[in-house]
Amino acid sequence: MKDYQTENLILHFVTEEDLPEVARTWPADHHPLSDAEAREAIAYMRGNYERNAKGGICHLCLAVCRKDHPETIMGWCGLDGSRNPAEPEIFILLDEEYRNQGYGTQCVKELLRIAAEDYALSGVHGGCARENIASARAMEKGGMMQYGTEDNGDPLFRFCAVNESCREGNTCG
Repeated sequence: MKDYQTENLILHFVTEEDLPEVARTWPADHHPLSDAEAREAIAYMRGNYERNAKGGICHLCLAVCRKDHPETIMGWCGLDGSRNPAEPEIFILLDEEYRNQGYGTQCVKELLRIAAEDYALSGVHGGCARENIASARAMEKGGMMQYGTEDNGDPLFRFCAVNESCREGNTCG
């Protein structure tokens, strides 16, 4: 598996070599893991990598690293197909110090490209808390369209890879 790259980032498939960084950064609430827990997290991610296939994503979780510091994991991004493998949900979790610098938008753009080109998925969904204006902006700048809101007002986004009219707010058919 070859890592993906954007202008400034590497979206990295984790391996055992990443054990110290996975222990430091996983899960998103950043309580450090033991080496055994980090090995389990890596094995889980690696197992999911093998289950992902054209037309369906089980779960694609990639470490986000800057090209100028590839050894440091600054967050996580990916596609979660647990609800719908053909139209997974996008997620981006960046450490606070890396937010509002355009990295989220780069992740969104690359994940949408991966979904369409590498996995031939029909679409990608996303959402965020209505107060999280930066995430909403990243999804829009990355190529997603807001199509509605949750009952609580949280915005919902969608990218449709198979039908241009979907990108204009219509549903895929």
